[in-house]
Amino acid sequence: MIKKISLLSLSAFLIFSTFSCKDKEKQTKAEQKTAVKRALHEYGDLAMTVDPSFKNLAQSLANMYMVDYPDVKITINEEIEEKAIKDFYEGKIPILMVSKPLTKAQQQHLFNKTTTKYISSVIALDATVFITSVDNSINSISMNDIKDNLYKNDPKITFVYDHPNSANYNTINDKLKLSVENGAKVTAMGDAEKVIDFVQKDKTAIGIIGLNILSDKGNPKVEEYLKKVKILSIADDKGNLALPTIPNLKYGVYPFYRQIYILKNEVGFGIGAGFTRFAGSQRGQKIVTRESLQPYYIYKREVQINNLEQPLQ
Repeated sequence: MIKKISLLSLSAFLIFSTFSCKDKEKQTKAEQKTAVKRALHEYGDLAMTVDPSFKNLAQSLANMYMVDYPDVKITINEEIEEKAIKDFYEGKIPILMVSKPLTKAQQQHLFNKTTTKYISSVIALDATVFITSVDNSINSISMNDIKDNLYKNDPKITFVYDHPNSANYNTINDKLKLSVENGAKVTAMGDAEKVIDFVQKDKTAIGIIGLNILSDKGNPKVEEYLKKVKILSIADDKGNLALPTIPNLKYGVYPFYRQIYILKNEVGFGIGAGFTRFAGSQRGQKIVTRESLQPYYIYKREVQINNLEQPLQ
């Protein structure tokens, strides 16, 4: 009798185990058929609009982001700052890189159009620089010389912008508190490379472009540019000279420094949010440093020293 019960119990156990294994096998197959939900910032396409003076930095950051996420494609579109900002607050583009955030009125207009609150993030410090031919005898220019000759019909010094209404144009006018009257003379070549060519031919002319165009010394194209032109120091009212070096950007010594903003109008944590977070991360800020710009986020190195015989002074 005991043997019969044992055999019945063993049979029941084997039958239960068989059905249990089949259920697990079915469950495993069902799980394999279910696609793993991916984060939105890891795949897809993004068109990012940038002011032309920031294109080198934007492309360097985008290239590295796409290495991290091979299923992401970021396209960099260039547009002068004022038009890019207008397109942004009209809800036509999702993300852009410019030198200033939206005004309160622009923010409200964007919210009325899209019902999405935009986010602005500062990622670096850049500068507007004044360049001239390497054959020009001058190495600096004063703030007064700029004010006295810019936008004049018969100037003693010819100034040439890369683009009108660009980040460089806005930086100069904001820092010098200049208002450009209707009909004022604004000479612009259309891009930085044309400005470089212009000042090389007109040895006394001074070009106005973004530092990022000339800052990456390891770039062969930049090395070629620097054989043709030089960056001028800026003299203040006391005669103090300042070049757009990283320390002078960091401490605001160079007068025409500016912040680089990423403006984002995106629902959820998509590629725009992922890119912005990456740009502010330690790896992103190292790319900013490699571009010879001042990172906005500084990472402190903490060192612990034990067994000191006397306290540090």
